Amino acid sequence: MKEQYINLNGILTPYSEAKLHVSSVAVKYGASVFEGIRGYWNNEQDQLYLFSLHSHIERLFESMKLMKMKHNYSPEEIIVQIEETIKRNDIKEDCYVRVAASIEENGPIDSQGPVLINIAAFPLGRKPKQDGIKVSISSWTRISDNMMPPRIKCVANYQNGRLALIQAKEDGYDNTILLNKNGKISEAPTATVFFVKNGIMYTPSRTCGILESITREFLINVALKKGIKIVEREVDRSECYVSDEAFLCGTGAEIIPIISIDKHIIGDGRQGRLTTELRDIYIKTVYGQFNENRKYLYPIYE
Repeated sequence: MKEQYINLNGILTPYSEAKLHVSSVAVKYGASVFEGIRGYWNNEQDQLYLFSLHSHIERLFESMKLMKMKHNYSPEEIIVQIEETIKRNDIKEDCYVRVAASIEENGPIDSQGPVLINIAAFPLGRKPKQDGIKVSISSWTRISDNMMPPRIKCVANYQNGRLALIQAKEDGYDNTILLNKNGKISEAPTATVFFVKNGIMYTPSRTCGILESITREFLINVALKKGIKIVEREVDRSECYVSDEAFLCGTGAEIIPIISIDKHIIGDGRQGRLTTELRDIYIKTVYGQFNENRKYLYPIYE
């Protein structure tokens, strides 16, 4: 089997040799931020498209800024390294690209460098289509901006969602939604959430403890262009139970319909009309089949 290559600070390194020391600040204290980027292969066009690449890299740099990571990289350099990594691994199928910035050497908790940029790209086949999942409202509370800012895509932040997801699955659910410190809907582990009521889409605002999701922003823009009313605001727990539709969205999740919340059936217990419509547009967009949305795609092979 051909060995995969990881990009470490611009150097393509065999997978088996790509290492981060156990005594690094990243490992000891979770001083690492990252982005996950999806790539979609269009066989007819012989092209791999990265979805919203520039937005992901912009968010990576915002995360490094807020985490006080000192570095000399530019967004353009990171993008070049992503391209090099994909091409070196000769990836011509759906894939996932993980770009991480980590404090790589031993040091105290307040170390700000040196920063290791590591880029991994590997095939990621499509998951079986999910017609609907059952979720709970978690007893765990979502982290807040004054604790561990959720708008930072920091590795340490994910322990909050990890605990909530483990609990949900042990309780028999597929996923879960966390409330923020004010008792309002925040998001699911690794995904944001939308609700539909009387043809209007609702989603928690950016100040509700969510990660400012790139997929969420895309869907908001698509809905507005289609004349669908979007409301970003605080959402009560009980509002979820009486919604007509609900779905999760994110880079990894894409769009997943929710058919029940705390065993309250959503709508008629099936994927809703708006969810279906947005999901179809998303899939056509990422595979380069929707010319109107080409601006969201970054082609790898010229």
